[in-house]
Amino acid sequence: SCVRAGSGKLVYFMAIDSAKFRTPVEPGGLLHLNVEFTQKRARVCRFAGKAMVGEQLAAEAEFMAMIADPPS
Repeated sequence: SCVRAGSGKLVYFMAIDSAKFRTPVEPGGLLHLNVEFTQKRARVCRFAGKAMVGEQLAAEAEFMAMIADPPS
């Protein structure tokens, strides 16, 4: 994987592509984010993600992010 939770790395979003919002999410709704790593080049990773409310697709997008060490 590109980066693991708790690794101390910073994630900088660079681009969001093909974003589609399928259904509104009401306050208090439980939103599950499913993100799949699709490509890595040096410190830049590409992902595909879906936001689900129960079994219903609420939103989806492809995005790129740069992974970096925190400033010292």
